Amino acid sequence: MEDILTIAKMSPEKRKEAMQKLFAQMFKEDDAAKVKMIKGLITEMNKADDETYIGLCTTNMGIASELSDDQLKGFVALRMKANSELPPELQKRDMKMIQATMQKMPQSVVQKISKFM
Repeated sequence: MEDILTIAKMSPEKRKEAMQKLFAQMFKEDDAAKVKMIKGLITEMNKADDETYIGLCTTNMGIASELSDDQLKGFVALRMKANSELPPELQKRDMKMIQATMQKMPQSVVQKISKFM
């Protein structure tokens, strides 16, 4: 698997392709492994600047919005659980980046994702 910081710096098309592969791998794991992977991704992304972090969040929210409601509900729950298990400074920055991303996303995507938060 490629390093998340490398993926985050790719062009939007390549980044989406790489993240779809990563999500496909992750969805094969049990919930504990998924949470661990998500925590690892968030921790690594803390090394990125805000623009790169928001770029990755934008890609991921776009991918997530294409999931079925059941899949999206499960993904959001795992994503929130992973965030809640991080140190406070990482939690805060992660939530700040998610909020900044939500402001840039189409309203339809925001509404679909928000109903599971």
